[in-house]
Amino acid sequence: MVSPPTPTNDRSICLATSTATLVEPTERTSLLKDVQNDTGKPVSPAQYDQEEEEEAEGKEVELLLPGKANFSQTLLNVLGDLIGTGLLACPIAIAHAGWILGPLLLCLVSGITLWTLKILIRIIEMDRSMRNFADVARYGLGARAEKWVTAMFIADCCIWTIALIVLFSDSFEAVLPMFTSNQWKVIGLIVIVPLNFIPLRFLAWTSALGITSTWALVAILIFTGLATPTSPGSVLDPAHTDLWPAHGLVKLGLSFGLLISGFGGHFLVPNLIRDMKRPEQAERVCEVGYGICIVVYALVSVFGYLMFGTDVSDEISRDLAKTSAFSPLMAQIAVWMVAINPLTKLPLGLRPLTDIVYSAMRLQPTTFVPKVHVSYTESNEPNEEDDESSSPITSNTPTVLSSFSSSTVSAATSITLEDEHYVHALSIAQRRHDRREQLKAIFRALITIVLLGVFVLGALAFPSFETLMGVMGGGMSIITCILIPIAAGASIWGWRWYSILLFGLSAVVCAIGVVCAFLNNGDA
Repeated sequence: MVSPPTPTNDRSICLATSTATLVEPTERTSLLKDVQNDTGKPVSPAQYDQEEEEEAEGKEVELLLPGKANFSQTLLNVLGDLIGTGLLACPIAIAHAGWILGPLLLCLVSGITLWTLKILIRIIEMDRSMRNFADVARYGLGARAEKWVTAMFIADCCIWTIALIVLFSDSFEAVLPMFTSNQWKVIGLIVIVPLNFIPLRFLAWTSALGITSTWALVAILIFTGLATPTSPGSVLDPAHTDLWPAHGLVKLGLSFGLLISGFGGHFLVPNLIRDMKRPEQAERVCEVGYGICIVVYALVSVFGYLMFGTDVSDEISRDLAKTSAFSPLMAQIAVWMVAINPLTKLPLGLRPLTDIVYSAMRLQPTTFVPKVHVSYTESNEPNEEDDESSSPITSNTPTVLSSFSSSTVSAATSITLEDEHYVHALSIAQRRHDRREQLKAIFRALITIVLLGVFVLGALAFPSFETLMGVMGGGMSIITCILIPIAAGASIWGWRWYSILLFGLSAVVCAIGVVCAFLNNGDA
């Protein structure tokens, strides 16, 4: 592989080959276009000459840089993705399904989604250049299915983001009623926007804050349940509960969607793996994350249902806020913890969506790699003078794989550029590339702000948290977290009887879940 040329003190650019494979670029946006552009319209002669001149100097490539997130940082982001909005709806899901079917559904959902998540990880291991969930689906299902998969993926991201905004506004209305829920949605936009420009590895700290707030909520819920002597809000004097579904088939169908919505974070996993320093640990990270997640979900489900029974709401935090039997202050703290949680998750939820939009609009960051003329050394054993004149590539320098010609550079080749005209042209091409990168950065920021504004409007139009979670879980999450991974894995490794069975059952449950979610919204 050939590394980018490095300027030296004598104004020459020396390049040596390296066998390291730290990065591998993919040529997404070359500077030289065909005579016709992407829309099929011919370019002007001046534009074509400019692009041809830039092509003579180099190309723009996307680099697959090594990730920087360690095991702990990735685990925090996985937990921040899994433990959140779905946790609050777990008690009402158990209430809809009853004590017999509820825990059984919770175990089935966690086991199946962990299995499909491992399928995605193994597909990603086959090609580390995959950037997002749509890339994984295209690799497994082909280019024809990519558009449909991308549409489902975008819908899932949108619903989840809207649900987070609804949760944020409802929680802040409970603790700070000076503004209504709709007003808090607009105010939250000002807080959310800056968080979306933070690198993923730094978002591990916000994920840690979200996990801390979640554990604080769980601790307050358990402590309140044990310390409160009478119902409602006490596990010592439990509220009325049911062994079997007692709220009708619509509520039973809704319960599966509510449970799976908590495990529907598959779309973020490719981004997290891409940011890992050691991607081979991805499967272990997910196993540990799921183990912690199922314990938290079980605790909240059992305690929430025992404390409030069939009257439990779709947000357990609101029930705690109304519990004045023991400690109103602790109840308020619990609601504050829930209010903070969406702020830590919104940047994670929006990142995969913006990544797809950037790729579709060719706004991903690129690196300008100069095109050089190669002079070959016929000797297989370079002499000492060649060693002194060449510029060694250290192990810390990322290498670039770029096939600008059909020639192959030998391991002993060094390239020296001393043409002042070429260096001047190279400088002009670099400046043009830098200007384009600045414009792309501005457009990326504008797109992020516009998307957040659209999601706030969606939260104003669909204020029911239970319905949003039901649609996301019963419909979109089943498609993106179960159906698509099973189909992608089967297209690579073949169908098995159990994959066919799970695919068929999940498709039926998906249809039932969506219908029940909309029927429930109509009843509400």
